[in-house]
Amino acid sequence: MWGTFRVWDARLTSVFILFLIYLGALRFQKLPVEPAPISIRAGPIDIPIIKSPVNWWNTSHQPGSISRSGTSIHVPMPIPILSNFANFPFSTRILFVLETRLPIPSFPESPLTEEIEAREGIPLKT
Repeated sequence: MWGTFRVWDARLTSVFILFLIYLGALRFQKLPVEPAPISIRAGPIDIPIIKSPVNWWNTSHQPGSISRSGTSIHVPMPIPILSNFANFPFSTRILFVLETRLPIPSFPESPLTEEIEAREGIPLKT
């Protein structure tokens, strides 16, 4: 609904809490003590809390569109959603293969290259 006061909306507040958890994890990584793993483990606990408030409480957001009991979205829309879910693993694998097949940049010759070649007996030039 447009013009609705959303300051303490359940979904927005839970996303803000997750933002604070991850900011704390980033901040604590530089400390010698180990509180960062605690906040990193607390982050995934907040994800179901972000997803479910629209079904738990009366919020200004619409309820979930896709559930186990069915969908409330328009009939042609599940086709692109499912194709995206199916395409994602394949496209990430293709991008990974293409990225790893790139040539490794060569470094400029070091004055120690000839000494290493003589000592090891293995030519370092390719």
